[in-house]
Amino acid sequence: MKRKSLFLLVLLFAFSIVAYPVSLPAGAGQNDINTLLEERQIDCWVEGELFGDLILGSRGTIQFIYLDSKLSKAISGEQGLAPWVDDLNQYFGSPETKKKVLFIANLEANKPWTVEEGKISVGGYYLTQKDVISSSWRNPFGTVDAGTNWQFAFVVPQEKVRHGTEIMVGYGDDLIKWRVPK
Repeated sequence: MKRKSLFLLVLLFAFSIVAYPVSLPAGAGQNDINTLLEERQIDCWVEGELFGDLILGSRGTIQFIYLDSKLSKAISGEQGLAPWVDDLNQYFGSPETKKKVLFIANLEANKPWTVEEGKISVGGYYLTQKDVISSSWRNPFGTVDAGTNWQFAFVVPQEKVRHGTEIMVGYGDDLIKWRVPK
């Protein structure tokens, strides 16, 4: 009986030594990516009215994500993210991003909306068609119906997004102050 108990105890100890390092990175990775996203994500409500903690009557939202090397690497190693995040991560390091900063965006329309790339602003820079680098069939520009979601990738000149500075990001007159991570 003692041998059987001792064998089970040794087996349990061996399993815990093997399982502990395997389980630790998964939880740590999720915390890392959440921290990275908190610093790199900007949510802009277009034409909404602030009522306490709520935004009422907005035409829609644009979720901007600043995609630098730290976040790109974390996305590549993470499971369970929205498929569009992983899909648009492919543009990091592409020729279109040379000497530019990459953002990916998720646009959700609450009301019919005519979306114009020229109204998207990052650090005082307004996008042009050339700045949008994702496939044209994925881009939400033009009339968007209520209840639809679109995702796209775009670039901004490096000098408009300097590490550690506060810049304005948004759509039209709806701008959010954001500090660029160091």
